[in-house]
Amino acid sequence: MSIHIVALGSECPGGVGPGEEIMGQGQLQGGLLWSYLGQGALVGPCDLESSIHNPAFMEYTSRVFGDVTVVVRDCPSWDLLDSDWTSVRKVLEQADILVIKYSVTDKLAFQQVRNNYAPRLRPLLRHWGVPVILVAVGARLNDEGPPCTCPLCASDWSSCVPHSEGLQLSRDLGATYLELPSLNHVFVGRYFGSVLEYFMIQCLKHKAKERPEKRRGNKVNDLRPPHLEQPECFLYPLLTEATGQGTPSHRSLLRLSL
Repeated sequence: MSIHIVALGSECPGGVGPGEEIMGQGQLQGGLLWSYLGQGALVGPCDLESSIHNPAFMEYTSRVFGDVTVVVRDCPSWDLLDSDWTSVRKVLEQADILVIKYSVTDKLAFQQVRNNYAPRLRPLLRHWGVPVILVAVGARLNDEGPPCTCPLCASDWSSCVPHSEGLQLSRDLGATYLELPSLNHVFVGRYFGSVLEYFMIQCLKHKAKERPEKRRGNKVNDLRPPHLEQPECFLYPLLTEATGQGTPSHRSLLRLSL
């Protein structure tokens, strides 16, 4: 059995520019999903003859839960939705889970996603019933206190995406919203990983009990996202664990609707 994950957007400020739709190996290995899958990930399309193979998507595979194959198609450039929308839609139609990423320090890129691409994706996602995870990556400047009012800091602060705007976009898309201050093992493995594994388990349950021709379209009726604490509620225990001052279970970070 396999799970198909499609990832759109870049967790790096600036992402990739026009004409650079294909991400390099270094960028891939420093990315969110690659970091989660770890050393078991293998680069390359799982099926070269597949009709949905697209060279603009970096494809890699790994195994989870022992014998389940995870196929990831990762595209950091939103420009592809303008240049080859038909091809992108074919890839999205095969997704069991969609992950949308952006950097909190790249407000311009976020606004383009919110204003141009989210309205195009919204009706399709609602029709397909695919679970969506919206991930904001990076730490906002002076995120631990009130912003400095000097001209230089005020300029930097205005370039960051506020928590409220990311949360609103997640509501518009019907997505689960996560904020990851960094891509270390605590935030990627414990927080993002717990949410992703929840959706993967639910997808496997649906695939096991439903006929292939009836899988899509029924997901939206049964699959519900986990109930998450807001970032400010879980940030302190995660940082405590990262510094070795405590070992809270990752289950305490989630309130799963099992």
